[in-house]
Amino acid sequence: MVNLFSAAKRDHQIGVDFLPAGVAVVRVQSAKKKSGRILSSEYLPGVGQQAQVEALQHWVRENHLQKSPCVCLIAIDDCNTHQVEKPDVDETELNQALTWRIKDLIDYDVGSAVVDSYPIPISNKSNKLQVNVVSAHESVIGSYVDSIKSAGLSLEAIDIHDLVAKNLNLVQQGTGKTQAILCLTEDSGLLSIFYDTDLYVSRDFKIGINQIEQASDEDQSAYDSLLLEIQRSLDYFESYYDQGSVSRLLVYPRLATTEKMVMYLRYATSFDVDFIAFNQEQSAKDPPDLEQHCFHAYCAALRGVSQ
Repeated sequence: MVNLFSAAKRDHQIGVDFLPAGVAVVRVQSAKKKSGRILSSEYLPGVGQQAQVEALQHWVRENHLQKSPCVCLIAIDDCNTHQVEKPDVDETELNQALTWRIKDLIDYDVGSAVVDSYPIPISNKSNKLQVNVVSAHESVIGSYVDSIKSAGLSLEAIDIHDLVAKNLNLVQQGTGKTQAILCLTEDSGLLSIFYDTDLYVSRDFKIGINQIEQASDEDQSAYDSLLLEIQRSLDYFESYYDQGSVSRLLVYPRLATTEKMVMYLRYATSFDVDFIAFNQEQSAKDPPDLEQHCFHAYCAALRGVSQ
């Protein structure tokens, strides 16, 4: 069984994100020259595990990528995250202790759970060490492992959406900065707040591109709802962690719809609001910017890649 959050380094790496209506795949360069550069990004339509595995198999064969190293994302609905106080045990016993700590928080037998964790930054308002515990049923993890192997890829790690944005160069180079990343899908948004290179807040909400498209000059309620969700998260970060204010908000994807939204946010907020840029040193031979559905697959592909 592949451990959650394990990592490996190769000369190239693929990120795979199984979405409700298709599979997002991104291949990045991990050699020293232009490490982290996007080599390709595609969205492969398909609904259901069988259709998605077949689409991924075809993509791997067509691009001659058999046995390529791969980092796979587990869907948000396929895992649970619980914030708990860190048990006072040796690190070698931590996962076992956390497994029993969450046994009443999951709706399946704890003996069937695959568990891993990551630390939560310490707040000035609390001296208790806390961790986020990520759990999934072993059969769910097994289905991801089988899907990747069936497609002909070499599974190096399974990761979660909350964490992978930290792999971005703009976060890794963000020492001393407080910045937020907003990623929008059709029907939801995920806001991540980083100080230095550490993730402090990760929050998802049911406002996405489809809702934002309904905004007009006469009715900007969708913008107002999104701004409220963002502000709540920023207020929590500033009050609980006391690390100052966010200096900029970076948005993905860049569409005509989100450009209008960003203009609204710039007017309504006191910090920089801009879009995430990719392949900034792009040449004529480079592929175009990241495909709309592929943000988290790209972030996953960057895991362990030195940029």
